[in-house]
Amino acid sequence: MVFRSIRFKIILLYMLILTITLLVFSVILYQRLSKEVYDERDHLLQSRAEGVINSIEAYWEAEQQSILSRGLGIDILSKIDNINFNKVAQRWVEERSNDPELLNIMVQIFDTRGTHIISSRNIPAIAMIPRQRLVLVLEGNPHFDTIAVNVTGRQMSFRTLAMPVIENHRVAYIVQVASPTAGIDTTLNKLKLTLFVLLPITVIFTGFIGVILARTSLRPVDKLISATRHITAENLKSRLPLPESKDEIRRLAETFNELLKRLDQSFTLQRQFFEDFAHELKTPLAVLRGEIEVALKSERTTEEYERILSSNLEEVSTISSIVEDLLLLARFDSRVIDMVFEPVNLEILLGEVIDDIKILASEKNISLSLKVGNDMMVQADRKYLRRLFLILLDNAIKFTGRGGAVSISVNVHACRVAVSVQDTGIGISVDDMPRLFERFYCADKSRSHKGFGLGLSIAKSIAEAHGGIIEVESVPGHGSTFTVTLPFVTVL
Repeated sequence: MVFRSIRFKIILLYMLILTITLLVFSVILYQRLSKEVYDERDHLLQSRAEGVINSIEAYWEAEQQSILSRGLGIDILSKIDNINFNKVAQRWVEERSNDPELLNIMVQIFDTRGTHIISSRNIPAIAMIPRQRLVLVLEGNPHFDTIAVNVTGRQMSFRTLAMPVIENHRVAYIVQVASPTAGIDTTLNKLKLTLFVLLPITVIFTGFIGVILARTSLRPVDKLISATRHITAENLKSRLPLPESKDEIRRLAETFNELLKRLDQSFTLQRQFFEDFAHELKTPLAVLRGEIEVALKSERTTEEYERILSSNLEEVSTISSIVEDLLLLARFDSRVIDMVFEPVNLEILLGEVIDDIKILASEKNISLSLKVGNDMMVQADRKYLRRLFLILLDNAIKFTGRGGAVSISVNVHACRVAVSVQDTGIGISVDDMPRLFERFYCADKSRSHKGFGLGLSIAKSIAEAHGGIIEVESVPGHGSTFTVTLPFVTVL
């Protein structure tokens, strides 16, 4: 039960989101810091490489002056494959190896074939430039790399920069500077370990805080649950206690209390309905009239008289309407109803029905459309046929949402005319379809539409009294189509 509770799901979801967030943050932080420290090291290597090149060039300039003073040819001044330049480079390394600016920086010089000329320290393992990298450098492109080197039996990582020196549009020699990355790796490893340790600790700690917060936040819900368990059909007048806070929990309690109020009213009306119809209807009508007479004889204020009389007369009117509908159904059942059959033009009749019902449609911004051919005639009682289509249109509008559409179409099939009323409403469930035309049956009792479940029973009786049938097709959530099929009258 604990693992299925909303409290557990909220905490689990919270911890999951927090874990993902911290994990993404840690990865971004680690990558960003790693990039920054390596960029800083690359900037240092580039600065040192440029300093080495400038210093060597200064040594070479001095050597050139010496060569010229001895009267040697100009070709000897080229650094490319020049043994004198190699000697200059070696002398520079010997004199500048202990330069404080080159602390922890290893300098190596290579010729254009990648042959090692001299290095500031004895590191034979990194003396050679890989062939693939050498090709890139000979194209005049400086190249950064991170390599692993075995130094005195210990594996070490170095960040290197191979920078070509250009002479007459050709690479004269290559200066490679290298710096161990042990300090960087140590810093990054410490950060990685710190993030690895802090992440679960943070998630667990915040999860514990989340449990406390969830328990505190959902305590009013537990009270609502406890109060709800004591509400039954016999005490629907009970209400849930409202929390003092003006939050979603209070709105939930208010909404539930409104639901209880509606259920109480619905149960009361339903109970009263069955009680009334368990007795002869004349008795409650007589009782209501008696109450009105008693109320009129008592000393009351004008407002009380108006309230009592309005309430009682409204009940009388409602019961009277039910009585009339029941009497109408009884007459149809016994086939003693008086009907006057005459040719009825469906175009005119349906136009009148739409005119009567369009005010209800306009209140919900529902569009009404009629598609019927000329001279569509049926043999029918105009009054009852009009009521049949009013019932169907009224139901269509009731159960169609705001901004929907209701359409009426008339078609002739084999000497019979089919009038279809189609809506874009909520539809009818499969379970409700078999009982849809039963008396006092409401398809969806959770809706608050007024009615006693007699309208479709009356519509079916009217259709059958005209020798026709009424059928329904519906897709829940996509609307319904009621089709009334009647005998067609040919106009000569």
